[in-house]
Amino acid sequence: MQERVLGYDHPQTAYSYSNLALYHHTCGYFSKAFDYMHRALNILKIASGENHPDISSIYLNLGLMYQDFEHFQAAIDCFIESLYRNINLFGENHIQVASCYQAIAHAYFQLNDYRKALDN
Repeated sequence: MQERVLGYDHPQTAYSYSNLALYHHTCGYFSKAFDYMHRALNILKIASGENHPDISSIYLNLGLMYQDFEHFQAAIDCFIESLYRNINLFGENHIQVASCYQAIAHAYFQLNDYRKALDN
């Protein structure tokens, strides 16, 4: 509906896909969830530009989805992307930056890389 009313490249369409991805993830439909989250990411990049704050949130959510699926390196990559974006947007001392470090540390902990977990 959002695509038809607002268009494919509208931010609200991206948010709808993101919500749909989280719903599918919760229901255990992981393949569809990843497809929808990647679609949301691509639409938001087109609609709002590479530096929109919600893009870092999508990367964080995507990382959490990968982590639940036990693809820890992919999760870490998403968390690091979110971290860099948040540092560029908000500075090193922002709460979103701290959330990214915590997510990275948790993923490294699950990989039994305790040194990297502590570093983050």
